[in-house]
Amino acid sequence: MGLPTSSRITGFVSWAFWRRSLLRRLLQGLLTTFPGWCQTNNFDVIASGRILIIWNPAVIDPVPKDISPQVIHCRAKNKSSQLFFYISFTYGLYTVVHRRSMWEKLLELGQPMNMPWLILGDFNCVKSPTEKQLGATPTWYELKDFADCCLSLGLNDAPTTGCYFTWYSNNESNSVWCKLDRPKPFRFFNMWADHQDFMATVENGWNLNVDGTAQFCLCRKLKALKGHLKAFNNLHFSHISVRAKDTDLALQDAQIQLESDPENATIRDSVRELRKKAVFLAEAERHFYYQKAKLHFLKMGIGTRNSSMIW
Repeated sequence: MGLPTSSRITGFVSWAFWRRSLLRRLLQGLLTTFPGWCQTNNFDVIASGRILIIWNPAVIDPVPKDISPQVIHCRAKNKSSQLFFYISFTYGLYTVVHRRSMWEKLLELGQPMNMPWLILGDFNCVKSPTEKQLGATPTWYELKDFADCCLSLGLNDAPTTGCYFTWYSNNESNSVWCKLDRPKPFRFFNMWADHQDFMATVENGWNLNVDGTAQFCLCRKLKALKGHLKAFNNLHFSHISVRAKDTDLALQDAQIQLESDPENATIRDSVRELRKKAVFLAEAERHFYYQKAKLHFLKMGIGTRNSSMIW
């Protein structure tokens, strides 16, 4: 049996008051531990309190511009670089419907954006099925709002380090792992720049008509360019070691044929083209493994390229 209506209301009010008092005692304890630090929160706009931000004013100076139940949006200044930027702290609610006000708030905040913008926190959902292990597979209905918000705002995921999955349910009988950071960051490979079609690929990817703020246009163009460069890499450089080896073997076979028939112009042309391709792929493979090994310097002393290049 449940409590009578009046008892339930009284019990809820008492619980909410106790919860808020606990949060404020916790806040006072933190500020005592970090004297001179500042804080802001959204305890007054949502009953249970969800977001508490504490910062060292000697390092950063955020000014809250918008406080809502799931987002605290600030304009901040880095005291070291003297640069201004926006930063939004999020804590999403537990259902798709309740989280929609968070996505709407971010879209509202992003419309007049004219400075760098960082969004961080707990969205309480993943953006891709691959970011969750075990448990129920997220549906497109659950993923769509997050993906649409990122696309509309031109958001890119910040690079991360550490474990792939960043959240664990801590339930031994029904464990669930989720990845709350984003997919692998995009990496530029230096070998691309030596290909004859590289500049044309960049131009095609960059010539995208986008309406919006300068920051939004830049993000959308960069995202479009990233897709073109990934396709370019798959077309010309995927499995680079296999390509280099196969081309070298083809060159050897063509050279053997040319020795047997040195007057054959077709075979001569084939050897010339294969030699050019083999040299290019061997050089590209060398660039690839140097970059993968994270070497900082590589001397370029081949032919007329007699310089030092920073990687």
